[in-house]
Amino acid sequence: MASPWRRVKIGAITFGLVLVLGMSLTLFGGGGGGGSDQGTPEVPADSTPTSQAGGSGPGAKAKSVKDGVPVGYPRTKDGAAAAAVNYQVARSSPGYFADQALRHQVLKTVMTSTALGSQQAQDDQMAKGLMASLGVTKQTAPDMVMRAASLGTSVRSFSEDTATVKVWMSEVVGVPTEKSKMPVSGTWSTYTLILQWQDGDWKVATIDLADGPTPLVAPDQSASSTEDMRLANKEFGAPRYAG
Repeated sequence: MASPWRRVKIGAITFGLVLVLGMSLTLFGGGGGGGSDQGTPEVPADSTPTSQAGGSGPGAKAKSVKDGVPVGYPRTKDGAAAAAVNYQVARSSPGYFADQALRHQVLKTVMTSTALGSQQAQDDQMAKGLMASLGVTKQTAPDMVMRAASLGTSVRSFSEDTATVKVWMSEVVGVPTEKSKMPVSGTWSTYTLILQWQDGDWKVATIDLADGPTPLVAPDQSASSTEDMRLANKEFGAPRYAG
């Protein structure tokens, strides 16, 4: 199945129902990437998986929180990996899509100065098209299910000034109503982020999106009811940041 965010990109361009015919949606791809893994550097000999066995995630911690986003990472491989994960998680809440002011705050916090304008324009266009197609307003946005969590990270290349980090993520997204145009579904994606060291922290220069790796659904499991998903969304807090 094609990555739903790739379908969202198509829908934003065509302004048609293609936007909502996908089973689910994932996080935004980036203004600097073409929606695929083309152009990703080959894994160098010292490429390092930064998540430990058991999915504990990057070991580096942020120093503080700015506009709801953890910031202040060490100038290390683990620091770059933690930043990549947290920046993607910050772009995965219903509020990010429904609230333009919040979206702009997040992007101003995580993007490089040169990439900010194009990413902001792209995310604004996609969010507007998505919300309109789903019939979701800022007031009803909290009813949407939007969750994302990292399954692992890999530093593809690293120097003190730039890093390329791949993040394998699982997302659960949709609208838990009986007549929903996009039922709550799960999807798996890999994001490739190029980060640059700017103003004493890691910032995102480009984001690229690819599908999977995607596991099979267990044969003895079936999808929960709409009501179960709605209640679960209220009962369980959103995944925490990695650091």
